Amino acid sequence: MKLIEVLSLKYESHIWKHFPELTVIDAILEKRIDIFKIFEKDIIKDLKNNRLGRKDSPSVEQIVRAIIFKESRGITYEELELQQYDSIICKEFIKLNKKAFSDSMYQGYVKKINPETIKKVMIEINKLMIEFGFEDVKDVRIDATSIETNIHFPTNNSLMFDCIKSGTHVLLKLEEKHSPEYNRLVLRFIEVKKNYYDLNNIKIEEKDKDEKKRLRAELIKKLFEENLIFLQNILVDIKNSLTQDLSELSKNQINTLNNLVKQIEIIYNNAYAFQIEGKKIKVEDKIFSIYEEHTNIIVKGLRDWVFGHKVNIASGKSYLILDYEVCRGNPADTNLFETPLKNIHEFYNKQIESVATDGCYASAANLELANKELNIKNIVFGKVKEGMQNIFEDDTKEKFLRNFRAGAEAVISNLKRGFDLSRIDWKGFEMFESKVAWGILGYNFRIFTKHIMATLFPKPKKV
Repeated sequence: MKLIEVLSLKYESHIWKHFPELTVIDAILEKRIDIFKIFEKDIIKDLKNNRLGRKDSPSVEQIVRAIIFKESRGITYEELELQQYDSIICKEFIKLNKKAFSDSMYQGYVKKINPETIKKVMIEINKLMIEFGFEDVKDVRIDATSIETNIHFPTNNSLMFDCIKSGTHVLLKLEEKHSPEYNRLVLRFIEVKKNYYDLNNIKIEEKDKDEKKRLRAELIKKLFEENLIFLQNILVDIKNSLTQDLSELSKNQINTLNNLVKQIEIIYNNAYAFQIEGKKIKVEDKIFSIYEEHTNIIVKGLRDWVFGHKVNIASGKSYLILDYEVCRGNPADTNLFETPLKNIHEFYNKQIESVATDGCYASAANLELANKELNIKNIVFGKVKEGMQNIFEDDTKEKFLRNFRAGAEAVISNLKRGFDLSRIDWKGFEMFESKVAWGILGYNFRIFTKHIMATLFPKPKKV
């Protein structure tokens, strides 16, 4: 039975007709059961006999359906658990019989799914769009956006405090409660906390501006030197603890201590060099968060700094996202032009006829690559550099591509606002990638739904 016929039958149901997006996704998943096979390798790895095994565990299909339901509805894992008891459509979509599954169980399985696996599924869904004629992959637009990691604004003061706080919390677990060593650590942390607060809230009542500036600089230096001493002390304590019996700590806590030693040494050296010696620190030598160490600083034009990752996105005429990349570091946009074009050709076996981007991607090398190596007829950058010229068949085509490129902003806005991708609170770089991948997959399902609904229920033509 064809997908359109399956959807038509589902729409006869009173429940499904109120949830068009979930109806379309459900029909696709029922028609393409091979999608679950793609996820299965990740989900069942590390399990005995390569099976879920326990009777009270969800099946691979239920796990995949649950995370898709969560991302498409924009809910948390806790809300997902509640919806299994409270929502008829949730039970139908996840195919629950009697028992609901806990939020922690779903999280454990979802963590196993690699972002590359989610991207493979995205490509398969896109191929369906192409097969239905909703996307022809002839016109492609590329744009980049910055997505924040879940960190506070990094200052030398806050980074030092984070190191001391994390180190103290783990070291306290090694000491007997209210022992002299335990009390020493607690008292020192209270002193550090007060010093951290004072540094963030320096107030000088002196009226003379020059004198006020001098007094402020002296106080900052004094307080910073105190914080640096605290940081040195916690480093000594951590190194000493690593030579003692660590049986009371978990493997994760031991790894935290080992990693803290490296982080503290970098943060101490950077803080001392900048605050005391007045030296500039290279971006590649900085740590922006001890909790999300993969975080980069993204600077684009005159806009505010963003602490997170740059994501490069290529979309088509249907507003479908055809390819994306979560970047490490802060690569120039000119270096992000080639990969999506080659990927799209490889993924979909289609020849791109036109590409439109903003001026940040413009370079003579990119122009030559697109035209001569990739055989793209129309290449339009928002702005071209001196000595360059856009390539296009005629003025009408150029105007179309300039307007078409502007649609990339709508894609990014819809993705960030509709799928909560402005700031990601999933921990670690791989989980950051996974959250982006799930968001893009959910976005593409929504685009697919829009086109399917227009096919099933076309608007009457105006007379």
